[in-house]
Amino acid sequence: MGLAARIIPAPILAALAALMTNILLGLDEADGSLDALSGAHICLEITAPTLKLGFVVREGLLWPVRPERCDVCIRGDIASFLALLRQTDDADALFFDRQLAVEGKTDIALHIRHALEGAIYRRLRTFRKPFTLHQKEGYKGRLSR
Repeated sequence: MGLAARIIPAPILAALAALMTNILLGLDEADGSLDALSGAHICLEITAPTLKLGFVVREGLLWPVRPERCDVCIRGDIASFLALLRQTDDADALFFDRQLAVEGKTDIALHIRHALEGAIYRRLRTFRKPFTLHQKEGYKGRLSR
């Protein structure tokens, strides 16, 4: 991501991030999880590498905008954001360890967090199901159906 942030302009990265998020949320049967945030401006500020991305919620979708006007700003390094996406670290733990910071309307950040965590959890559960590891006698650690 560090190299991409230096090569690809921030507006293009914001458009790609919005597209991926919209696809993730759109695959969910609970469509409309961002409808309540219509008009909210969100900023993701990545501290290492330095990158600031802006989004606005319109019609339940994220759209890239300039990050100048934000209702909420979520700040942290790329490793912390990736840990959230992979769900390897808890968002609360990252916040209390000061690896992530939230400024502005925290209710917006919490709403987005819950929508994304729910969508990611459902996707991981769906995609992992056919590939779960079953411990069978004589076949330890092998993939089975």
